[in-house]
Amino acid sequence: MNVEQLVTAIGALDASDALQCKLTLQEWKSLAPYLSMRFLKAGDPLMHEGECERELFILADGGLEVTVAGNIVATLGPGSVVGEGAFFSGAPRSATVMPTQPGVAWGLSWEKFEAMSQKHPKLSVDLVKGLASVMAIRMRAALLVGHFV
Repeated sequence: MNVEQLVTAIGALDASDALQCKLTLQEWKSLAPYLSMRFLKAGDPLMHEGECERELFILADGGLEVTVAGNIVATLGPGSVVGEGAFFSGAPRSATVMPTQPGVAWGLSWEKFEAMSQKHPKLSVDLVKGLASVMAIRMRAALLVGHFV
């Protein structure tokens, strides 16, 4: 799995909360050294509700199920972002995210993000704008259905 496949997955996602980053393939390649690749197995959680870990993930391949207090609140496909709330807030994770099939997710830890921001400030701002859009759309949707996590 390479960064081109991640960029393709992001671009192909047809969802209201899709990452709307306008980064080029070359810009993603500049950011790739700050990302870590995680190989996912069905049933092996990517993250647990209540964990205090500041890392977000972008799913490149596979599927994810998001649960809060044991209730399924979302199913996500390639190109989706997860973990953005804890990433920015530093608060415990509000959901458990479980792969529904084998796949690959690219992670960005807070420490790597800070290092990336020093070396690539414009690209970091562009990425944050896209992530902020994802958060705003999800927060609005949660408020509209009365499920704010």
